[in-house]
Amino acid sequence: MSVPNKQVMDMRPGAGITTAQSDEHQRRWTEQRWEQALKDGNYDRSREHLNFEVTRGGKVRSVDKSRSIPERFQERLRQLGIEDPNKGRRIANRRTVANFIFGGSRERMNELAFGDQPLDLRRGADNSHLRRRPEIELWAQDVYRFVCDQWGEDNIIGFYVHLDETNPHIHCTLMPVLPNGRLSYKELFAGRSKWEYRQKIEVLPWLRPA
Repeated sequence: MSVPNKQVMDMRPGAGITTAQSDEHQRRWTEQRWEQALKDGNYDRSREHLNFEVTRGGKVRSVDKSRSIPERFQERLRQLGIEDPNKGRRIANRRTVANFIFGGSRERMNELAFGDQPLDLRRGADNSHLRRRPEIELWAQDVYRFVCDQWGEDNIIGFYVHLDETNPHIHCTLMPVLPNGRLSYKELFAGRSKWEYRQKIEVLPWLRPA
């Protein structure tokens, strides 16, 4: 019996985003950091050039490494005319970003990314022959539209698709800004009461309660 394909979403709050997290999402790594990543993780540098990001309007482009995600975070704060709620705090404990990971069944995700091209997942393998398939871009654009529809395109400060790991996936960093320009993770994602929280959950196609 065949195993059904699954699509998954994981979301975790954060008190900002660190430079290390940003560098991982954008692959802004030094040679030394790449060496460490290849030693400790499931990264394939021969596929790193296939990574991409989705930007405003759902446009696909190569990863822009000129600005880090923390820099984009600060720029968005300036646009809103507000200060970082964690500024000056000894311990940063205000939830100012939501960190999403979107993915799915490994076989299906690699099929979307590479089609029927031979893929060698062994450590140190050379997969430089691979070409990115348009299907993975369409999937990423679909997820991007979902995030925009639910929480607002202006709130997205990073949307990166990694094809250089075992399982293709998306890292999305989003600021929980309300329509009135105020930062509030609780109100954007949970609502002001348990009833509002239930209403928010019920309209999400991936998160409806059983």
